[in-house]
Amino acid sequence: MLRSISDDYGVVWQVWAVLPVWLERHRLVDPATGRERLPLPPDFASGWLAFESATGERRRWGPVPDGWEELEDSAIAAILQRAVATAPRAAGPRASAPRAAAPLPPIPPNDTPGDRATAAL
Repeated sequence: MLRSISDDYGVVWQVWAVLPVWLERHRLVDPATGRERLPLPPDFASGWLAFESATGERRRWGPVPDGWEELEDSAIAAILQRAVATAPRAAGPRASAPRAAAPLPPIPPNDTPGDRATAAL
């Protein structure tokens, strides 16, 4: 489930639950980077709420509160205030890189009678 809330400053946040899969929690090496993973802190081991603002700020709160989907927006906003800030999302292989603009087609020569006469010389 994905929810949208506004904080006390009017910033819009997307909120969703992250529930780690058992295998992912116990894998010691990140297959994308080859780096060793740190174990999840106890508060996040069974999952967490992820918050991402329209400005790109990210936070998380664990564990996932029971029935969070039905909580009032004000209760979710209160959790947001206590949530831990996280690093911005890194651009990975799935992130779309900016593409170079396609080359423009060549401009055809000006086809005027004077150009035809010059071309015949």
